[in-house]
Amino acid sequence: MINSGIQNNNKGDMGTLNGNQVNMDSLIRSVKSEDARNLRISKSFLWIYIVLAIVYTGLIVINPDPELKLIDRISGTCYIASMVVFAWIFRAGLKEYKSIDYSLPLIEMLRKVAKRYQLRARKFLILSIPILLMDAGLTLSFYEDLLPMEPINRVLIIQVIYIPVMTISGFIGYLVWRRKQKPLRDNALMLIEELERE
Repeated sequence: MINSGIQNNNKGDMGTLNGNQVNMDSLIRSVKSEDARNLRISKSFLWIYIVLAIVYTGLIVINPDPELKLIDRISGTCYIASMVVFAWIFRAGLKEYKSIDYSLPLIEMLRKVAKRYQLRARKFLILSIPILLMDAGLTLSFYEDLLPMEPINRVLIIQVIYIPVMTISGFIGYLVWRRKQKPLRDNALMLIEELERE
């Protein structure tokens, strides 16, 4: 039965493929709901990062305060670059979710759902760019003033904190994908397989 991960509350929505019951309407409703949620997230974070990038540019880069050292400005530039890349990522997501067409032929729409919610290494590689830029900015900002110790030890302390935080955040993101999006992708793939057998 192709209904894994989908709430099956309305039996009137059920169709049949090769004798298998397929809750098509429920799957499409769940996909639309998840797409709408991701659209809202992309829009919200896009504006958050745009605002943060503008504020940091004013405070750290343009600010003529002579007490701001060169290393502070370089650190601030890394933060801003990180925010710009994050904004670009969420802008791409916003564009993707805005362009979804549910009027496509069923099998084509399902293929796009499966592709949209596939966990791809390319996404992690792109996401690693702003994460590394943020790491560089954080490391530079505490390079001189964190603790009375050798600079290399200060850098190591930052990494000991930053890397686990990013790892835990990534794992939480994976769990969210596994709970909310993987079932949609699995159902779409199973339904595609059934349709292609027809």
